[in-house]
Amino acid sequence: MKNIIKTSFIIITVVFFPLKSFSHVEHYKNVEKFIMEIFKDGKKIGFNNYTFSRSGRNLLIDNETEFTISIFGLNAFSIKGSSKETYKNNKLISFKSDSIQNKKVKFVNLYLDKNKENYFIKGSSYTGKADLDIVIGSWWNHKIIQSEKSISPISGSMSKQTINFVKKEKINLYGQDFDTKHFVIISKKLNKDDVKERRYDVWLDTTTNHILKMNYSKYGLWEYKLKQVIYSK
Repeated sequence: MKNIIKTSFIIITVVFFPLKSFSHVEHYKNVEKFIMEIFKDGKKIGFNNYTFSRSGRNLLIDNETEFTISIFGLNAFSIKGSSKETYKNNKLISFKSDSIQNKKVKFVNLYLDKNKENYFIKGSSYTGKADLDIVIGSWWNHKIIQSEKSISPISGSMSKQTINFVKKEKINLYGQDFDTKHFVIISKKLNKDDVKERRYDVWLDTTTNHILKMNYSKYGLWEYKLKQVIYSK
């Protein structure tokens, strides 16, 4: 087992980070599990864990996510969900998720079309085609900071995003120091009347290319921190 984690700082973006500078799922060939913790305003509220398995040329990533925010003992906001991503020869071929968000059913079913020229998405927020260069917005995958478009793993809604490199930073997570690159993702939903931009700060481990921490602000500070990586022996 190898522990991996970090804390967070918000810094202004300055330099645009070029796409296609990392390889992708092959970086995870020895990974069995990512254990991530979710924090709201500094308090742990849940988890976001990924399990990796292989079958021939296929890489399967199963996710379990759950968190609850309570106010005066009442459930104010909660999500409980699971998903499965399937990659073949380093390419995404399907994604399926089912979630309950505040008692509302959310889902995504993505697959390649017959001609393998597009993805088709059937989701609770969007149904239609998507380009092959789009990426699932999963925080295990550093391709999220290389893609110009992403898909919500909960609802299937699509967003356009720009990625900016801030600077190299040394951060401490769970008592360990890491050398990282700090990026900012500015995201705006497509196919929606919602024109609001959302900012996500991401810290990437320069040694492993794993995302160690992500945070964003929405009614307070949300943080996803990579607590542990379990490798195959």
